[in-house]
Amino acid sequence: MAVYQYKARDEKGNAINGTVEAATVDLAGAQLESLGYIPISIKEQPPSVFFNVSELFVRSIPPEEIIFFTFQISTLIGAGIPLLDCLRTIAPSIKNSPFRAIIEQAGRDIEGGSSFSESLDKHSKILPEIYINMVRAGEASGKLEEIFRRIAEIAEHEAETREKVKTAMRYPKLVLTALGMAFAVVVGFVVPRFVIIFKQFKVELPLPTRILIGLNALVQSYWMFLLAGMIAVSIFFMWYIRTAGGKHRWDMLKIKTPILGQLFLKAALSRFTNILGLLNQSGLPIIENLQITAQTIGNVVISQAIDTLRESVNRGSGLAEPMKQFSFFTPLVIQMVSVGETSGMLDETLRKVSKYYDMEVENETKRLATYIEPVLTVFLGIMVLFFALAIFLPMWDMTKFART
Repeated sequence: MAVYQYKARDEKGNAINGTVEAATVDLAGAQLESLGYIPISIKEQPPSVFFNVSELFVRSIPPEEIIFFTFQISTLIGAGIPLLDCLRTIAPSIKNSPFRAIIEQAGRDIEGGSSFSESLDKHSKILPEIYINMVRAGEASGKLEEIFRRIAEIAEHEAETREKVKTAMRYPKLVLTALGMAFAVVVGFVVPRFVIIFKQFKVELPLPTRILIGLNALVQSYWMFLLAGMIAVSIFFMWYIRTAGGKHRWDMLKIKTPILGQLFLKAALSRFTNILGLLNQSGLPIIENLQITAQTIGNVVISQAIDTLRESVNRGSGLAEPMKQFSFFTPLVIQMVSVGETSGMLDETLRKVSKYYDMEVENETKRLATYIEPVLTVFLGIMVLFFALAIFLPMWDMTKFART
């Protein structure tokens, strides 16, 4: 999300200014309008040249806590209990301390005259954006109970999709981590001991051995600079993908990368169809549903495309036709949306597409393991062979030298 600086006027005509986070400038304007402000100017805030390292340690609320809380509050509101009493009843049972503090503070804010969404918005760095935006929409429409039930369904779906993606990435991460540790042990501890032995014999060392010795000398002499360089590159990367241009390029790379790109794209399409379908079932206006979906899809490239769809719908067009200009909206999505618009059953068709892509994500996870395992096995074998040749070839040469 980019940060936009704005100047606006409130309902009483008072001039106000501040910042707002949104995927695009149009979504920033829509967010201000939803707060009752009249935008005067909206400009993207240039990213600071300094990176706030503390942002790396900001932790989000566990999805399980949000799901449990949302089901509870939906049930209590459905039973006719006022929102403030619901929060006071549920807060003591929340196990996550930061989340419990947020809910307790929300109760105090509501007593002071604020809305629930305004209180949650103060914690937008650790709460999901979709949660805050949907609560705001529920307050505006008077369908808070329905909205909370939809939020719980979306949160469950998101948790399942996220777990599938994590499962797909777990094996490659494990193999690469083990390989990195093995390389560090060989270069840092094994090679130095063999170097002492090799220097006693005047024999020409094989190329793999010379490479390992060179790496060892590099690490021994310049490890502080190498470590500092790795940290600097990591910090720069984390800063860059938080800028508007960097985030756009990173999200585009994720859906365009061979093999992995299909997994990320199908997960995003599943999220898009699921969120939009559930919001439509809640009876909220399609323009507002698209706005919320764009802010919570988790991919700037697709968010900008959804924003374009929202503008087309606002001009009186449908969803299916403008989707065709974006390559990541598959023919299946476009066709099913067209059928849903024609039949008046858009939420039903979107739910079917979401279920299809849920299955596709699961199948892609299995296919990914099938693709990656042989590649990693071959790579691992090559690295083991390299280590073996680097260590045992000179020993074999030294044996022949000793015999002569």
